[in-house]
Amino acid sequence: MNMASDFEQIVRDLAKQIKPMISTPTQCYDDKLAQWIRFHGLEGADVPSVVAYQASLNLLLKALICRLTGLVNMPRLVPAHIILAEFNKVTRNAGWGALPLSYLDELAITANLSLDMRIIEDIELFLRQNSSDDVIGTVYTKLIPQEARRILGQFWTPAPIAEFMTRWAVRRVGDDVLDPAFGSGIFLLMAIKRLITLGQTEGEASKHVAGVELSPLAFVMGAANILLRFSQAKPALLLGDFIIPQREPLTILRESTTDYNVGALQLTLPGLEPVAVTASFPGRFDAIICNPPYTRHHRLPETYKKTWAIQVEQQFGLRLSRFSSLFAYFVVQATRLLKSDGRMAFITPAAVFEAFYSRQVKEFIRRHLRLRAIITFHESLSVFEGVDTAACITLLEGLQAGESESVIHIEVRRWPGVETLLNAVHEGKAATYSWGITYPIVVQELKPHSKWTIITRENQRLRDERFIPLSKIARIMRGIATGANDFFVLSDAEVERWRLNSRYLRPVLTKNREAPGYIFDKADFNRLGLEGKKRWLLYLTEPVQAGTPEAEYIHYGEELGLHLRSLVQTRPLWYLMEQREPAPIYFTYLSRKRTRFIHNRAGVLALNVFLCIYPEPAITEDEERLKALLAVLNSIISKNILRHIGRTYGGDTIKLEPREMDHLPVLNPLKLEDAEYKYLSSLFDKLCCADSEESEEAIRRDIDKIAELSKLLYRQ
Repeated sequence: MNMASDFEQIVRDLAKQIKPMISTPTQCYDDKLAQWIRFHGLEGADVPSVVAYQASLNLLLKALICRLTGLVNMPRLVPAHIILAEFNKVTRNAGWGALPLSYLDELAITANLSLDMRIIEDIELFLRQNSSDDVIGTVYTKLIPQEARRILGQFWTPAPIAEFMTRWAVRRVGDDVLDPAFGSGIFLLMAIKRLITLGQTEGEASKHVAGVELSPLAFVMGAANILLRFSQAKPALLLGDFIIPQREPLTILRESTTDYNVGALQLTLPGLEPVAVTASFPGRFDAIICNPPYTRHHRLPETYKKTWAIQVEQQFGLRLSRFSSLFAYFVVQATRLLKSDGRMAFITPAAVFEAFYSRQVKEFIRRHLRLRAIITFHESLSVFEGVDTAACITLLEGLQAGESESVIHIEVRRWPGVETLLNAVHEGKAATYSWGITYPIVVQELKPHSKWTIITRENQRLRDERFIPLSKIARIMRGIATGANDFFVLSDAEVERWRLNSRYLRPVLTKNREAPGYIFDKADFNRLGLEGKKRWLLYLTEPVQAGTPEAEYIHYGEELGLHLRSLVQTRPLWYLMEQREPAPIYFTYLSRKRTRFIHNRAGVLALNVFLCIYPEPAITEDEERLKALLAVLNSIISKNILRHIGRTYGGDTIKLEPREMDHLPVLNPLKLEDAEYKYLSSLFDKLCCADSEESEEAIRRDIDKIAELSKLLYRQ
């Protein structure tokens, strides 16, 4: 074996024997599979393939761990149930307890699998030869699609970033270190390596390292990665929920006696009985390092959130928003386990400090921790491979770590190396480097309602008297939410097929990519028709008349069950559309390429993937003043400020809600001299005709120069 693809192929080959157990399950397995699907958020995935890959990798890694520990002497061909029994001995000896049999284990037994131990030897040799890479984690992410990893937040931290976080947090021989969601084990590995560098032996270092993991498969992945690199390691690993002892659906399992018939062999093995298990450690930690699952609030069961909210309010007097992501829960729970002079390093999406519901967790940090540094990554850097999310590292200390007048904010534009970044944090001064910007922020200026992830150099523009909030000259609202886009938005062919009356149809924009430029005109709208795109909104504002094509179409929608959807049920009649006039300007508020303010010259409506901007009549009715405003909105200055008022998701993606857009500072075109607004108008025309990104950037810089000129003053 000489390539990772060989290891991946072994997993795939073994999965072929498991897949039939999932494709044609018994009623018993239907229930267990349903629980596994809910646990991992596999709805909509190719479930038989994904689960078969998981079961295959699970068995291979458990056999590998048995070999790595040297505690077993297996024959050449070993049945799955023997591997699992031996693995149980290994976990007991390591102090991890008797891990429960998972659904994946049962699949391997039922499929009557056996492993050739020579393959395991080859896998071990290959992984040891490539020990600097997380081959196991890489293979897992190749086999398991991103959506199937999202609910448990299974996105691995790159090694250089993990090393930086660990070196900042772990400073002394004998520091006790915790990773509350260890995944493939990168932080545990870095913690052991760091403690060895500080002077401990491998065995001693590992005894000061602990980890918690909710996923049974990720637990095995992390354990295998540690033992591959440190064969004598005995970290304290717990399979359980770091937050609270109960989660729906219940996923932590205990042993019970169940008889299984595997071929002609009668076995008595641990079964699956749900029981609450919580992580428990005998003390607090000097360092807590974590990439917490970024599980969004709607994925968290209500009982889970309510139980945790009660605990937080009772202990800290803090009410967390029900919209909080799992990150907020992890920060609070980690604080409980941190020594008063300990250190925490978390890597998260930047959005956790930008969203409106993050106020409470920021308030918690201000009260109960010392914030030392916030490190963000430029939108051009993708920290998590394949994930369009801007990353943020937060460095925190316990209250006894000492006061500090300022927090160092660092924006990394090019990875500078671990030593350079550590030095920048330590120095804590304002500076501009080839790799990024450092900027100290006075602690008192970090208010819970403000965004903590933006370099504040741009904040000076927010105070510039030449700029006013957009809400002073325009009304902003979200585009139309239909509740069932595929039904309410139709193509020309669908309109013709149902014979719908044109009086009940409105032209509409449905996707950002359908308006690729800075102007959307009638030619663009006609192009959508030629391409067969959906471009007509069924715009009913009164009850349909019986016997009409519209009534027939509404009946068809009811047959599909669309009238039962939650959004449409809030209407007097489920099919009545929001009444809206076309906006002169649309903003692509969640575009994954270029954020743009678009001149709507076609008079179309827009769905809620856009924000609608309605300038006051004096601007709307003057084409040149409107284009001057569009030029300013599309400037580099505006784009940078949008990051202050909105949320960044990486890959040049910015999300804003209407009330956030209200605060965007803009030059008021009604207060500009004639020559000034006419020149800005001409620059917008040039921007619309630019034939490359380089040309666009040059024109944007010209717009910025106009906006920056000191002579550009408002009329008094």
